[in-house]
Amino acid sequence: MTKESIINRVRPFLTGKSPGEIIRIAHEEFGQDLMMTTAFGYSGIILLSFVKDVYPDIPIYFIDTTYHFEETLKLRLKLMDDWGLNIQKVSSGRPETELIGLMGEQAYKSDPDTCCYYRKVEPLENILEKDTVWLSGTRRDQSRTRAQSTAIDIDGRGHIKVNPLFNWTRDACWAYIRKYDLPYNPLHDQSYPSIGCTHCTRPVDLGGDERSGRWIGLDKTECGLHISAPGEKNN
Repeated sequence: MTKESIINRVRPFLTGKSPGEIIRIAHEEFGQDLMMTTAFGYSGIILLSFVKDVYPDIPIYFIDTTYHFEETLKLRLKLMDDWGLNIQKVSSGRPETELIGLMGEQAYKSDPDTCCYYRKVEPLENILEKDTVWLSGTRRDQSRTRAQSTAIDIDGRGHIKVNPLFNWTRDACWAYIRKYDLPYNPLHDQSYPSIGCTHCTRPVDLGGDERSGRWIGLDKTECGLHISAPGEKNN
């Protein structure tokens, strides 16, 4: 059975379902092939809150670029302690001297795509297997590159992605966080709607695009982890 036929079969069962129900159905359908990545942004926190109630043993990968904010690292430890999630840290595995040799000094300035590749994308590709199904906090309203997301897609790498929050808005997310008093990265209270590496993340003016604080001044809004299907725009 092709992945396209799997999606066509599963998609009707996800229509109109809550995030928790989508995760439950995905777990029943894909079993141990289901995994998740997160950098503990507010969408990720909501998704993790559902995961802990539905499938707490799912492998959850945090890609450590070595450039994360201290607030992000502390939040990871808190969630591991408080929620007992199976969060695994992965990184490039290359010594820093080797990375500098491959990219040069301060590649995040001179060649951010290459920097993202070695520090984020390559570690992801090392854990992805042929049948991996990716549970993602992607939302349509995050950026134009994510506007076509649905509850279940095939991404540009050919992997099935399940997006339980695809039709949630920023306001809906924050209402949910406050209603249930969920922990979140305190940088969100300092005008950081999307939080990545320290060198490439800046605060955003009120009303700005959620990812406009990433790679300011460049035609780049994605690190390369989330690749759209053919025909959709990636930056």
